Amino acid sequence: MKEPKVYLPELTREEVKELVAKAVLLVPVATIEQHGPHAPLQTDIDNCFHICIMAAKRVHPNPPTLVSAPVWFSPSPFDPAWQPISICIREEVFKEALNDILESYLRGGFRRIVVVNGHGGGTEWLVPQVVQKLNRKISSIWKDWRIPDDARVVTFEWGAFLEVYAQDELAKVRSSPPGSDWHAGDIETSIQLYLHPELVDMSKAKVGYRYKRSAFSAHDLGRNWFWQYIIAGSPYIGGETGEVDGVSGDPTLATAELGERILNIAAQKIAEFILEFSKM
Repeated sequence: MKEPKVYLPELTREEVKELVAKAVLLVPVATIEQHGPHAPLQTDIDNCFHICIMAAKRVHPNPPTLVSAPVWFSPSPFDPAWQPISICIREEVFKEALNDILESYLRGGFRRIVVVNGHGGGTEWLVPQVVQKLNRKISSIWKDWRIPDDARVVTFEWGAFLEVYAQDELAKVRSSPPGSDWHAGDIETSIQLYLHPELVDMSKAKVGYRYKRSAFSAHDLGRNWFWQYIIAGSPYIGGETGEVDGVSGDPTLATAELGERILNIAAQKIAEFILEFSKM
């Protein structure tokens, strides 16, 4: 069976015109930054992009689902003077650029847009600000144009999304505790091992920082990026220093098999969301 064509830049303008009003558009957003001594700089954006492509293929063409060109850069907490290379974008520049990208898709006729965040680093606060503005139907580019009332834009960080909506599925495939892969740990590394085994050097994988579990403070992705709306500004309460800086979690537990399973869980759960979102 022929693979569905879901990557928006590969379509012609006429093909897009046929789909745009009915389509759900996935917009992968992440960054390029250090991922420890073992994983490639592309980890965040590459993982996010492939998850979006897999999810889109699971549902397309019912409803039509497309994946935009990735938004490659967003604010990074890592100073490139410490561990090159991390791309640092000013918050306001990032928000304005993302707004204009999404508004252009809306102006072009898309009515359902899902911004899939594959990074974090503070963007879990910034992206929703952009989304909320667009959902107020305010145009920053075309002053005489109002974003259509039936347009909807949503966003989530895919790791936090899974920790909230696929907890049981994750627990079955992982050997590490929930929430332990904040950055370059077993999940992110496993996906890269599956997608690009030649780019991962497992001989250099070492245990990173591990957050202490608590009842009310953020200690995993689900609490940090979902529970923030219940206890905004809740501080981390510390944790255990690992063998290497710049890593959170335990990449030594990563395998290509785990990466494949995580990809399938993410694609399936996001596909389920797309089916519901398309009818809203």
